[in-house]
Amino acid sequence: EFPSDCSLPVPLQTMRRSLGVLAEAYSKWERRAPLTPSHVSRLVNSGVEVLVQPSSKRVFTDREFAAAGATITRDLSGANTIMGVKQPLNGSLLPGKNYLFFSHVIKAQPENMPLLDEVLEKKVRLIDYECIREGGGGTTPRLVAFGEFAGMSGMVNGLRGLGLRLLSLGHSTPFLSIGPTHAYTDYSTDARRALRAAGEQVARAGLPAEYSPLVVCVAGTGNVSRGALDALDSLGEVVERVAPSELARLSALAGTAGEHQHKVYVCVTGAQDFVRPARPGAAFDRAEYYANPEEYVPCFHETIAPHVSLLVPTMYWDRRFPRLLSTDQLQSLRASGNKRLLAVADLTCDVDGAVEPLVRSTTIDEPFFVYDPATRTEQADLDGPGVLMLGVDILPAELPREASAHFAQALLPFLDALATPGAPLSAELSAATIAEAGALAPAYGYIGALREARERDEESQRALSGRDAALRLHLSTAEARAVA
Repeated sequence: EFPSDCSLPVPLQTMRRSLGVLAEAYSKWERRAPLTPSHVSRLVNSGVEVLVQPSSKRVFTDREFAAAGATITRDLSGANTIMGVKQPLNGSLLPGKNYLFFSHVIKAQPENMPLLDEVLEKKVRLIDYECIREGGGGTTPRLVAFGEFAGMSGMVNGLRGLGLRLLSLGHSTPFLSIGPTHAYTDYSTDARRALRAAGEQVARAGLPAEYSPLVVCVAGTGNVSRGALDALDSLGEVVERVAPSELARLSALAGTAGEHQHKVYVCVTGAQDFVRPARPGAAFDRAEYYANPEEYVPCFHETIAPHVSLLVPTMYWDRRFPRLLSTDQLQSLRASGNKRLLAVADLTCDVDGAVEPLVRSTTIDEPFFVYDPATRTEQADLDGPGVLMLGVDILPAELPREASAHFAQALLPFLDALATPGAPLSAELSAATIAEAGALAPAYGYIGALREARERDEESQRALSGRDAALRLHLSTAEARAVA
């Protein structure tokens, strides 16, 4: 409803209210939708016209949407707001329209800058789901997200990857019985049943002493973390939660036989475990850390990482903050003889981010690679030396039906305003507006500066690479002359 004192040129009740749903083009695996047929039915019954682009790969069929009252059409020009899940194809935006999707531009991600340029050029109003937060705050909880499903899906795949890595190291374990998330009919019954069966096998047969105690560290405490923990808890009674202070005690049992072989230890860590104050004697202060991260230094690589078998990053990170685990830190850890870290399942898929060795994203088809910190190289062959890495960027797409239903329900309260021409936006939607009328919103003006800084860095790296190549050529020429 709109406030009684809201002055509009035309009564909104007489205006055509409409929404459009894009056919996803980001990946062949992207089968989610921002609305389900059930939600479309509710909207149509309330007087909103819903236009849906046809798609033969969407988890909900065109026929289901049509039966719910949607109009199946490629032409979305009649919609007041057009919604997708992931980024549309470059060149496909309709000028002057409202769009909602996960744009992945707020960190000036290079691969999405052409899309942002198109948004600005075509004077599109871009609203990003990632920025829809309670009350329109910058740090308040997100309201429209797939986070828990990224956690569930990613944790299933992470445990599967752990099984594959242990097999490469010569050990068959119950984790091999866990399939890829997308192979399950649903998460709530089918996937959980498989996880429970794997947990029961661990309880009966145990895990190899060489890699026990097996410790899973979930880094972060938000929605993605909750989903990951739900999947871990689905293993059953074999799971035992431990505090960070208990990890050293568990590591002392490494390589020995005992009851710990029949357990999966789970440790949840937060910002207070990632860093410590740079000032001697100072205590960790969360508000201070987020406001002034330069006043803190990393400690996770010293206090947590040496004791972990599977690391599961789930938290937001940007370059203001110390990394959770850098390549140098991992290299030093391995060089010291500590090879307890078998795998990293980065559920945020933050390439070159909190965990620097995630040097590229992976796909649902090929979700893993092995990174060798000694040579700083990666390989698709899981049998090589190093640490297994998982970095799929569309994890919730492996649970498309459940994830879409959850997402649409969260989005529903915002749809009346989005469907209605000229309707004022709520504080949440206004704060999530990245650009409109050909300009970045003031709160996102920093993207331009961040983009320029990144481009300068890339240019400097290219210049350095060119000088290095010239120096190598000069030295090899000099060598050849000396031999001659």
